[in-house]
Amino acid sequence: MNFDFSDETTINLGQPTAPHTLTAILNLGCKDTQAWWLPNVEALFKAVDAGELYVHLKFWNKIKEPLRNGNLANGYIDYQHPEQALTYIEAVFQAQAVLRDLPNESVPAYLEKTYGVKTAANAAVVKATIDREVADNGITSLPTLIFDGQVYFDEQLVPLSTLI
Repeated sequence: MNFDFSDETTINLGQPTAPHTLTAILNLGCKDTQAWWLPNVEALFKAVDAGELYVHLKFWNKIKEPLRNGNLANGYIDYQHPEQALTYIEAVFQAQAVLRDLPNESVPAYLEKTYGVKTAANAAVVKATIDREVADNGITSLPTLIFDGQVYFDEQLVPLSTLI
């Protein structure tokens, strides 16, 4: 797997010297991503805080009709301010059904009013970079997790606590 983990296109959490590394390819509007994120986010932050895990979060705008609103929401992730971005990400996952049910043209106003966010200045660059990385690495599913070099997706997804 070959990714650019710069702070321009990735939310990096933890220390590079941690014994384990997780790269997560996610989408804010994806039901499967939400189904993995919500039960695993506590273990993820606990492992990061304990120095056990170095995490790279990337948000992919997969071209698929049910993900249109999530793709728009991904463009509001401010990679330059990771703590604010994480607060936004967590809030969107908590209320994902609202996002998914909105008419596509209503999403920007909803995100700006509800979460106080603006389209990230580098959203187009982030999208292009992640699109290229996903294609180059043969990723086709959301979410895709790469834990210590092992790829997990679809039926292979497991709770984070079983990996650490």
